[in-house]
Amino acid sequence: MKKGNVKSFVCGVIVGSVVFSGISYAAPQVVKLIVDGKEVQTEAPPQIIDGSTMIPARGLAEALGARVEWDEANKAVVVTSEAYGKFAAAELGDLQAKELLAAAQSAYWHVANGGTIPEGPVQAFVPEGEKTEYRWLGSDIDTKTKYADYLKKVFTAGQVDDFINSQLKSKALLEIDGKLAQPDADGGSAYRWGESAITLTKDEGVRRTYKAIVPEGDKPGKKSDVQLLYVRGAGWRVDAFVSMFR
Repeated sequence: MKKGNVKSFVCGVIVGSVVFSGISYAAPQVVKLIVDGKEVQTEAPPQIIDGSTMIPARGLAEALGARVEWDEANKAVVVTSEAYGKFAAAELGDLQAKELLAAAQSAYWHVANGGTIPEGPVQAFVPEGEKTEYRWLGSDIDTKTKYADYLKKVFTAGQVDDFINSQLKSKALLEIDGKLAQPDADGGSAYRWGESAITLTKDEGVRRTYKAIVPEGDKPGKKSDVQLLYVRGAGWRVDAFVSMFR
């Protein structure tokens, strides 16, 4: 998805409506947008047009902590609720730390299972020079850029880049004409990172190290050291091997 054209697209919708209204209806009325008690300034002002309130999608969505992207292929404005917004604040409690670890596991299995796959049977194929059946990844992660952007919502950029390179090297991912494919198989995990017992063992301000005991089914589970890093302009991210969240 390309983000750069979202503002101009959404503003274009509003301006187009204003011109049309000028022909058939009364002039639009500019209004304020107030979210959680604070006025939000948007690229184009919210307006009441023919009794309907028109609000720029990006301004409202981002004020509520969501992502807004422009899907060029489908000509669509895509708004994604950001559960990750809670990790943006510099202060991070134990509860948020555990939720971030749970989000890391969820993100790992989302990409491991192929992303958002369309309904219906998946068409497997054997790429030239390979013996294993592969399948195309879902449209939300079907390129290296999309795949990386998805994981970077939870993991640090360095860890994501290392993971993708290792996946390509081991052929757990194949890049074919710019699109990604993976072996035709699904998986899951008995580990429950969101229920981990965590202990903060080192606090360096922007970097924290936790000792985590991760339940596995009915067993106490494994012990792991996990580092979280505060990334300026983004928030807290997991700075650990992506594959450890299997």
